[in-house]
Amino acid sequence: MGEKQQESIVIEEAFERLAQINQALEDPAISLKESMDLYAEGVKLVSACKSNLEGVEKEIQILNEV
Repeated sequence: MGEKQQESIVIEEAFERLAQINQALEDPAISLKESMDLYAEGVKLVSACKSNLEGVEKEIQILNEV
């Protein structure tokens, strides 16, 4: 499996986890501590996805210049 395919899988897994976090945060029975922990995890995932996607965008720009 190529490196690009692996990055894609990581993003997909992150999006799946973000959906799970969002669903959990909608539960009114969730504790404040758990909400904060989930929120922090979500922020980290979003940041990682953003960095990854920015890298892909740069690669696309380079390829379009060729």
